[in-house]
Amino acid sequence: MATLILSPALIPFSGDCGMQIYRASILFCFCAMFCHAQATKTDQALLSQAREKYDAPFNRNLQSFDCAVDFSWKEHFTETTRVGDEGTDEELEKIFQPIRNRVTVTRQSVTVFPGMTDGAVNKLPHGGMAENLLEHAVQKSLYTWLDAGTGMFLPSPDTPVSFEQSRSGYKLTFRVQTSNVEMVLASDMRLQTATLKGPQPTGFMTSFASGPQGFLLTTLTRGEDGKLEPGNRLIYTFTYQTLDGVELPEHVAVTRESHHEVWRYRLSGCIVKTSK
Repeated sequence: MATLILSPALIPFSGDCGMQIYRASILFCFCAMFCHAQATKTDQALLSQAREKYDAPFNRNLQSFDCAVDFSWKEHFTETTRVGDEGTDEELEKIFQPIRNRVTVTRQSVTVFPGMTDGAVNKLPHGGMAENLLEHAVQKSLYTWLDAGTGMFLPSPDTPVSFEQSRSGYKLTFRVQTSNVEMVLASDMRLQTATLKGPQPTGFMTSFASGPQGFLLTTLTRGEDGKLEPGNRLIYTFTYQTLDGVELPEHVAVTRESHHEVWRYRLSGCIVKTSK
């Protein structure tokens, strides 16, 4: 807020008239400070209200979950363009399909375990390319979900923000280091888009469904190299299962438009750890 300076040259009067003008100036200054504080408080209150609407299980009592990764190579290549370095049909069926991957997700990490060492994976046909591609798809998608699971999509509660009401809901703006971020939220506070402003703007689009504990991420779309255009998008989709009172991903899909790839898998047999 700009500082109000009362120079003697601006107060040439004496007596009651001068004092009234001086008091009016002081009152204006205090009103400006109060209104600014009220506006800031309202913005922060809206941010807190918005954050509370999202299901972020790691911000409650979830500590980790560990699940089997159910994936079919045969089904995968019914909707994915084959490059050739993944392996032959026989190699995929007899060597890669029997691998029983599990994934462990904590607040900080997503780790895929194929039941063998990295060295053993590298000795598989084609350097284990098929297994490495699958692991990458699982990690990439669950790290994307983890931003929702830890409440990271919206700015932290102490971030200075500005809300502006629109016909469809709200525009939320704030700064990240030296860049401006603009988010568009629906009237019920569901995040729709987020854009990092700059010479080469980047961003993503999202959709959320209502769940028992709040909004659940169902779709996130971003540009593969920052350009959010058809044919260049990465699209993550999630459906959910309820385990020990926690909503966790069940069916996950990753669509990589530029390479005509679709990775679909299911998380099953999950072991959930929560704090008391």
